[in-house]
Parts: sequence; structure tokens; C-alpha cells
Amino acid sequence: MALFALALSLLAACGGGSNTGSTGGNSNEVTLGSTQFNSNSITIKKGETITFKSDPSGSPHILGIGKNGDFTQPEAGAPDFGAQGHMINTGASWTTPPWNTPGTYDVSCSIHPTTMGDFVVTVTG
Repeated sequence: MALFALALSLLAACGGGSNTGSTGGNSNEVTLGSTQFNSNSITIKKGETITFKSDPSGSPHILGIGKNGDFTQPEAGAPDFGAQGHMINTGASWTTPPWNTPGTYDVSCSIHPTTMGDFVVTVTG
């Protein structure tokens, strides 16, 4: 019986979260390669942040809210990435402001709009 209880506790401890590209908890990390995101989406909870980290062997990126690198019509409720997007140099990282409004948002790179595609952020209540 003790062995069964130990096995159940180990299974419970190994349970994973649902965040794609996340390191767990409130530390949601997304790696940026030369011309791609390490995943195409993430689901986070209201109030959490995302850290975008550029690979040291990659290239710089300018991330913003909008599709295909077009930040002229940002999606309402998304945190502020700046009017021209936020520059992340090679090997650097940037943590977004909190995502406080539940919904689905597109993040894209204005330097690599077609090769990176849109990264989808889903914020749950």
C-alpha cells in the first residue's frame, strides 16, 4: 500500500502545465531563434508576464502586438509593446508587462514577419 501511495504522489508531482513555451509558474519564457519562435503559442493566466529571450546565436527581433509585423492596429487589451514594437537584441531578453485582459492576442516580429509568423498568446481569467 505504501508503494502505491508513493507511486501516486510521484505521478502527481510530474503533472505538467498547459503552457506551450513556458518554464512554469509565472515565468513564461519563449525563445526566439534566428527567424522563428520556439513554439507558436502560449496560454497564460491573467496578470502573468512573458519573457522573450533571443538565442545568442540568433538575430535581433522587434516584437509587437499585431499580425505579420504590422503594429499599426494593436489588439485592445494587450500590454504595451511600444508604438514601434520592442527591440530584443541577439542574446538579450525582455519581459512584457502583465497581460491583464483575458483574450487571444498576436505577437509578431517586424524584422521577420513572414518567416516567424504570428505567436498567439491566450490569456485566461
